[in-house]
Amino acid sequence: MTPSSAGSRPSRAASVAGPASADVFIARQPILDSATRVIGYELLFRGAASDPVFCGDGDQATARVITDVMSTFDLDVLTHGRLAFINVTRSMLVGGIPPTLPADRVVLEILEDIEADAEVLDACRTLKQAGYRLALDDFAPASGNLALLPYADFVKAGAIPDDPSWMRAVQQEGRSPSTLAERIETQDDFARAKREGFTHFQGFFFGRPLTQRGTAIADNQLDYLRLMNALGDPTLTNHQLEALIKPHASLCYRAMRTVNSAAFGLRSEIESIGEALLLIGREPVQRWVSIWALAAMAHRSHSELLVMSTLRARFCEQLAARSTAAGETLHGAGGFLLGLCSMLDAVFAQPMEEIVRHLPLGASLSDALLGADNNWRRLLDCVLAYERGDWSAARELALRAGLCSGDLAPAHADAVRWANDTCRPGAAGQAA
Repeated sequence: MTPSSAGSRPSRAASVAGPASADVFIARQPILDSATRVIGYELLFRGAASDPVFCGDGDQATARVITDVMSTFDLDVLTHGRLAFINVTRSMLVGGIPPTLPADRVVLEILEDIEADAEVLDACRTLKQAGYRLALDDFAPASGNLALLPYADFVKAGAIPDDPSWMRAVQQEGRSPSTLAERIETQDDFARAKREGFTHFQGFFFGRPLTQRGTAIADNQLDYLRLMNALGDPTLTNHQLEALIKPHASLCYRAMRTVNSAAFGLRSEIESIGEALLLIGREPVQRWVSIWALAAMAHRSHSELLVMSTLRARFCEQLAARSTAAGETLHGAGGFLLGLCSMLDAVFAQPMEEIVRHLPLGASLSDALLGADNNWRRLLDCVLAYERGDWSAARELALRAGLCSGDLAPAHADAVRWANDTCRPGAAGQAA
């Protein structure tokens, strides 16, 4: 993939990431192994939402953008400590990789239009000696970069090749780089790519049900669905919130653990769930209990689903709170619920129509989840476009949802950090 850019301009991202940060639009796509473990993320970025494609111009501008991205967003936050796959241009290869890119943490993707001339080959040898891993992006056996194969740790196919000669070309002469199939969007794609011999896979296939039919939703899961809907009511009082949580022993336990964590510095014992909720605060509790409920429902699903759902929920919450769309007013609590519910079809392996039937959501949120065109749906589609790295679509949808396109980068940066804190092992709920 090649979504990057060399341009930059002042941005409100600085309010999130510190002073002098570049206006950088960034998204990430998970890369998984054959056991569906996330081993890294490809980082997709450009300097402006209006840039339709990568437009490196042969100077060091691209290197500067990557440097700004790393300093603005923090590599560990973006990748959960996993590998970062980063596209590089020819000018960066031959001109030098920025020292902010640690060799043990990144995989440098050599774009498909870079030919294996003497300068490029020499640069690859130097990078390998420095400990960097290299990937060939959208590799084609008939291309001018065949001579780069000996330096490749990963070889990526832009789509599952129909011709078996692709795999033979990659593995000839005793080479055994990891083979990575991109655009794996369904479980059927995943199964086919595995049959073709691929070892790694890029896409959101784990977030889509294999079929449009699944097992019935269990009664306790229905309880959690109804709880999530009730928690999305911005007028919910502390007393009502306590009444909702009390029947769920595991949620009560989590609430008590959160209050007892070091983040709250509690010095006296509490005597009721109500007191715990008062100490945490109503709005943080609504978010946390929604995530705990989702985790309880998704315990047999792919772990990345919880990360993605949490990130999307926070992203939608941040944007909804900033929307000035005419007509139905958007609000943060509804945005959070919308984002959290938007992947329930994957959690339950059920059509969204079936999920919504069990959720007593308001008509506008239900319609949005089912694809109807309204303010909520425009917000969700904006977030989905941003996740794909489709910046021009995200920008257009942002405007239609009453948002400034400059809101997207800082809101996403906040969502990534918040989801990392929320979903890390042992997180009790400190990030409010």
